[in-house]
Amino acid sequence: MAEMLGLPQFYSRFKGYMDNNAHKELTETFESPEEDREVEKLKRGVVKNLIKDDEDISKEVEKLKRGVVKNLKIDDEEIFKGEDDVVLDPFLCSKSLKGITELIESGKLPSQEILNEMCQIFEKKSQEIIITCEAICKHIKSKHAAIANVWAAYTIQNPHQIIFVVIVEHKSEGDSSTEPLSLDKLITYSFVSQQVGEFNSEGPEVLRQETSASKGLDEESYQKLQSCISKHSEDLMKRHKYLSIISACPNRSRGFGVSWNLLPEKCIVLYVQKKKYIPIDEEPFKTNYDGIPVDVREGAFIPFGRTAKDLLDPVKMGSQIGGDIYKGTLGFFIDHPQFGICGLTCAHVLLTRWEMIELKTNHSGTLKWPLHRMCKNVYQPADKQSVLGHTVQVIYKEGSDENCGMELALFRITDRHPKSPSFPDVTGSNAATSIIYDSWRMCSTDRLNKKEDAHVIKFGSKTELSHGIIKFDTTSVKSLDAYPLFHEYAPIKLFKQIEVKALSNGIPFAEEGDSGAPVFVVEKNSQNKCIGIIEGGTTYGTVVVTPIVPILAELDVPCLKSFDTEKELSNIQNKIDNLETQMKKIGSDIQTIKQILLKPPQNFDSSMPNSPNDQQGHA
Repeated sequence: MAEMLGLPQFYSRFKGYMDNNAHKELTETFESPEEDREVEKLKRGVVKNLIKDDEDISKEVEKLKRGVVKNLKIDDEEIFKGEDDVVLDPFLCSKSLKGITELIESGKLPSQEILNEMCQIFEKKSQEIIITCEAICKHIKSKHAAIANVWAAYTIQNPHQIIFVVIVEHKSEGDSSTEPLSLDKLITYSFVSQQVGEFNSEGPEVLRQETSASKGLDEESYQKLQSCISKHSEDLMKRHKYLSIISACPNRSRGFGVSWNLLPEKCIVLYVQKKKYIPIDEEPFKTNYDGIPVDVREGAFIPFGRTAKDLLDPVKMGSQIGGDIYKGTLGFFIDHPQFGICGLTCAHVLLTRWEMIELKTNHSGTLKWPLHRMCKNVYQPADKQSVLGHTVQVIYKEGSDENCGMELALFRITDRHPKSPSFPDVTGSNAATSIIYDSWRMCSTDRLNKKEDAHVIKFGSKTELSHGIIKFDTTSVKSLDAYPLFHEYAPIKLFKQIEVKALSNGIPFAEEGDSGAPVFVVEKNSQNKCIGIIEGGTTYGTVVVTPIVPILAELDVPCLKSFDTEKELSNIQNKIDNLETQMKKIGSDIQTIKQILLKPPQNFDSSMPNSPNDQQGHA
């Protein structure tokens, strides 16, 4: 079999020929019109006389790169083959995108060694490298059904060494195979693997330490981080495909997994799918933005959905709802001027993946009934047995450095209309929840950032009643569209979100099934105030909340539904009911008196007591 040479080996061998003063003739040859004849001469003579040595590539080799390799012609079989059966790899010979494309389309792929050498010739971000790596990724993914995603990356330490990140799904329930998946036997390229949904423990450990220490960000640092993240989030999300969350932290993690230190340093935290591995078409993150240091950790944003609850009549906030496929939580009620009494939840709870994508790409992010075909039934509970209403407006806006992002669905309630601002009972308890929310007041994020470690409370259909603390209110998130854990949901990107951490370690603030759940800030000596609805969570344990004030502005309604009128009507109805009861009693008494008065006289006389005078006469 022919020996396939990479450029460094070829150059090293060819130097021996160059040192014999043949380079002048060779250079002149390739500048002459008789190129084909001279190439044949090269094949017969040059390659035959190649020698092996380990010396550095000389200046003559640079001439070779500009002359020989540039002018080599690629055929369908062996390229640059001489009498000693030596071949120069066709991917290294080809200096054009067209040539590399033709090689890939013919079923050829470079080895790992050749791929790394190609990175010495082409830029990593060049189309030549990108389409070659895409073909290799596709080849690796085809090796096993459990390989869900593959992407090409490099590290800062080795910028010209391509390594493939392989995402592997967990073993499915129907998979009866007993042997573990051995990627080393399947993949001949350099790679690192990662299980779907599994990240290193750096993020959760930092959060645990942060919760235990109970030390947050001071007001000055908080505002600086707010401003910086608002300024850079949109651009960072656009430039980095596998960046999922942009948040802030009072502590910076250094040397995790080797010699870990958690430094008390305010920083911007960037959560990515695989730490240290940079996609080949991207640049590394900066070490700081606007002078604020960066801490890169592993983690991802996940939309929440799923769980089961009872049918509620009347319907209540926090109850489980669902569409054709997914499940979530009913958030707040809105008295809409056009649609009447409506419920609010996240769009991804009621729409399919493709409907979400269509909403984003074809309708400028907003559809309003009756001018759209996404009129979906809404069920409560999510068992498709009891229709609660139907969608009338769906919205998906990513937001920007100035505006809050949101994805939400408004549905008209046609059955079991709410009668009070109450919540379902907590499982295993006969008492109602302790959330008191009668005033329908709201709290904006501008006021939230003045509340250090603000205490919040929520009721969701999965985790029910839970408590948390606001971690940061300018967090940016993006679900990883190429990440198979989220393939059932459309890609979601949202800016200027509220991030909440659990009040206590080990007790989650929210889980899958809680999307759309109402969240309140707990006010001392006053009513709780609404701050937003739950959008999803992070792989390191925090929860993402979309602020309520921008939601109402987008829906063009001034406030959430107030049940004060219902209370007044209820009180009036109770008074009427009491009056009716009293009137019935009075009516019954009147009937009794009438019956007595209408009895015969003798019975009347005998039934009447003797007068005092009669009693005295008998005496």
